[in-house]
Amino acid sequence: MTNVSDLKLLLFCGGSGTRLWPMSRRSRPKQFQPLLGEDSLFQLMVRRLADGFGIESVFVSTGEQYGSLVLEQAPDLPRENIIAEPEMRDTLAAVGYAVTVLDHRFPGTPVATLWGADHVIRQESVFIEGLRAAAKLAVGRGWVVKLDVPPTYPNTGLGYIEIGDRLDRVDGFNVYGFVRQIEKPDLETAEQFVGSGRFLWNTGYIVWTTAKILELYERHAPETSERLHVIGRSLGRPGADEVIRREFPRIERLSVDYGLFQKMGGAEFAVMPLELGWSDIGAWDVLRDELTASSGENAVRGNHVEIDTHNTLIYGRPDKTIVTIGLNDFIVVDTDDALLICPAGRAQEVKAVVDRLKSEGDELV
Repeated sequence: MTNVSDLKLLLFCGGSGTRLWPMSRRSRPKQFQPLLGEDSLFQLMVRRLADGFGIESVFVSTGEQYGSLVLEQAPDLPRENIIAEPEMRDTLAAVGYAVTVLDHRFPGTPVATLWGADHVIRQESVFIEGLRAAAKLAVGRGWVVKLDVPPTYPNTGLGYIEIGDRLDRVDGFNVYGFVRQIEKPDLETAEQFVGSGRFLWNTGYIVWTTAKILELYERHAPETSERLHVIGRSLGRPGADEVIRREFPRIERLSVDYGLFQKMGGAEFAVMPLELGWSDIGAWDVLRDELTASSGENAVRGNHVEIDTHNTLIYGRPDKTIVTIGLNDFIVVDTDDALLICPAGRAQEVKAVVDRLKSEGDELV
């Protein structure tokens, strides 16, 4: 029989982090970079999960090319707990495949799917307690429970979750009905969301059971479900690798948000707001704000000499001095082979630069 204590933590870390170029590269994406200190954001997440649940309960879903990097940064993680995707096909395929593997090994087990290898969580004990409380609902009621955070400002780079009536209270946490999910609204809409008090930032943390997830795939993404069934039947048998490499690329390239969540609702979908001191380090301006104690300060990594420079991120190498004069609200990132300079308000456009470099076949990505 499935128990809350059986909870598995499934951490996804296959993204390339293009908005944090030139530090984040295809060979070593942002989650594996020491952006805030000596340890990477991936290492910090694995450590907090291991402290709360034990390293044997932590599983990592990533691309095949990052398997050795995962073991390098998390040497205590069991090798069999790395679920390697044969190729990158967006999150509908990633979630379905990883959950199929987990369900083969631990049928019907509760699982927390976490898109959090690059997140800052300052209230770690609240995070762990919230996951445990959500697991009780996933096991006891068969619910899909999202753990999201109240917005602190009108961020246009994140998704928002609208909540409805309160459904329950578990271990001190209120639980609300899920109304809808809105991806990356414009500034005016984001301001309305924050002011209403009915919207949360979408963290990508969800607790459910493998049986529930696969049932939802069968209901809302039947073609993908058929591929997953074929893969699932092959696991543990000769030729499984060949089946996986044949079937996985046939899964539709689509996000799980569009493939599942926008089709879900009702009593099976609940939301648990958590005060986590949370931040998604998705762009350089967000990192600047994480590294500064108050508005107007400069965030500096490396050697920096400044005159009349304010509210600017300087991210450089220890063997090179960066000098700035008269900059306000800028991003300056210097690596061995690339230099980025842009207004902080246009930091999201770094992705467009990476897209152009890719289209031109430039090796800088």
